[in-house]
Amino acid sequence: MNTTIRQTSVFGRARAYVYKIPSAIEGSHGDCQTLAVANVLVWDFALSISEALPILHDYNARCSPPWSEAELIHKLQSAEKQPHTKPRGNLLGDKPSPLRVPEWKRPSSSSPKSQIDPASVVENFLRGFRCEEADLWVASPIRPPEDWTKDALALLALLFGPGEQINFVTAFTVDKNGKAAPKDKGETVERDALLARWRNEGMPRSEAGGWLRMNPLDGRGVADTNVTALRFALIECDDVPLELQLSLLAKLPLPIAAILTSGGRSLHAWVKVDAAAVEDYRCIVTRMLALLATFGVDSKNKNPARLSRLPGVVRRIGAASDGRQRLLYLNPQPEQTAIL
Repeated sequence: MNTTIRQTSVFGRARAYVYKIPSAIEGSHGDCQTLAVANVLVWDFALSISEALPILHDYNARCSPPWSEAELIHKLQSAEKQPHTKPRGNLLGDKPSPLRVPEWKRPSSSSPKSQIDPASVVENFLRGFRCEEADLWVASPIRPPEDWTKDALALLALLFGPGEQINFVTAFTVDKNGKAAPKDKGETVERDALLARWRNEGMPRSEAGGWLRMNPLDGRGVADTNVTALRFALIECDDVPLELQLSLLAKLPLPIAAILTSGGRSLHAWVKVDAAAVEDYRCIVTRMLALLATFGVDSKNKNPARLSRLPGVVRRIGAASDGRQRLLYLNPQPEQTAIL
């Protein structure tokens, strides 16, 4: 087929598809719905931002209130960078795909849903595939240090930039079930200063191990509004055995920048998001977690100021095996593809 004809056909199909999507209305998930339209254009129909913008302009005319030009471009940029579980151009088949109604628009069923064991879902997805920590280490573009107590140094040096403020927490409380939780706001330190401290003094020690915020802050607080770069989101699924978690993370087609052990019964994966605004971040991550819910992935990890585990330290409370919090995989420039 002639390239020009094909491009015109794709553009027309994309425009017709978007025409059927309800208008975005402020106060009714308008942010998420507009981002979903941007996602359809740049990912599902594989349009460039310049190709998608006229169609998004048409859609914007139906929105209440309409978005600014800069906001529309931000939506398209966020949609291009966000994690996806389907390949780019998945709506370019010969047969038009039916309109996919966003999760927040789908009618709820009055009948109770059957509970499916997440481990069984993961087993079915993996189809016998298994990997071990050594496989991740070999596949890692940047090999984690052989001395695991230096893991945090590698993580900070490669996933954060000079001048960025990094927050970590070691203080904790213990609930009646003996579970430790982070306490207070911890410390926020400039990256190079923190690297120098930990190189000279060693890693901090705590019976609960420690926690690290995945995204840099402005140094004035630890709320979502204090996040200066909406870079990473957290995937965690502690309802699935560790062996299956490891294999699942290696097989999911997501831009995973780091995989850490928690020292307990879960792994933490940092997924590259690079959203343009907090609202876009929440929409992207909410959608991703909804798609991964059947695998037992924790749906609460939606905010950009979320804490992950701090590698290079040991936890005693709630520990599994030796309680070491380690870095297993590190990729500063992850792509939308499975690790293995």
